[in-house]
Amino acid sequence: MKARSRNNAILSVHSDYLYSCHAWFNDYTRCFHSSDPKLEKNIDLKLKHTARVCDNISRIAKSLQLGQEDLALAEVLALLHDVGRFEQLKDYGSFDDRITTDHAALGLKVLNRAGILCSLPKNERRLIRRAIWLHNKYEIPETESPRCLLFSRLIRDADKLDILGLIVEHFETRSQNPNPALDFGLENCPGYSKEAILDILKGRMVKIAALKNQNDMRLMYLSWVFDIYFPVTLSCIEERGYLKKLVDCLPQDSEIVEAVDFIMDYLDWRGLVFI
Repeated sequence: MKARSRNNAILSVHSDYLYSCHAWFNDYTRCFHSSDPKLEKNIDLKLKHTARVCDNISRIAKSLQLGQEDLALAEVLALLHDVGRFEQLKDYGSFDDRITTDHAALGLKVLNRAGILCSLPKNERRLIRRAIWLHNKYEIPETESPRCLLFSRLIRDADKLDILGLIVEHFETRSQNPNPALDFGLENCPGYSKEAILDILKGRMVKIAALKNQNDMRLMYLSWVFDIYFPVTLSCIEERGYLKKLVDCLPQDSEIVEAVDFIMDYLDWRGLVFI
């Protein structure tokens, strides 16, 4: 009975904390709404992105049969992972970390100022901070603790799953509904970077430094499959047809075909064929 009471108490604390995080997030982001239509469009985009990442991370975590405490903690991570984007957008009008600032680092500064993580136990506070810091990095160091690896992989999968949907929709509608903040200053022109092709053929994500135009962006997003960790995430990507839609927007020359075939072989190796 004592153990059950203790577990119920822990769950109650986490449920209450999750509620308080949502309340704080809503209050914090409210001040960023703008009469500027372009700014407001991207504030709304980030709010909706955050909500979907929360849904994604819950779905992925449940597929792993994580306990209720970890489910709540995963949702806290998803809710706060992009909190730096709002100041970034207000100050720079761009989501491009290369020419503005690291939005993960900025988000941690926001959270430190607000003190929203202070009521968490020390280990969980450190876990959330570390996973936020790592969510937008090229890779996760394998030296991280097993628990940090788990939560970092959860947020990266949940984040990538939604970004792929956003980007596919952007490419499909950009002529009628342009959004320069999602183009990262890259032109929609013929050709592609040899570096992007080489990264894919080495089985790794295309580095942002290799991006020269929007075809390179499409190749980069395709290469994200090399950094997807959980089967349910890959299943969602398959169900929604994101990869096929990206491939259909690329020039069909021999190097592109070779890179796409390499990705398909990798996915086949993982037991899934998408295209």
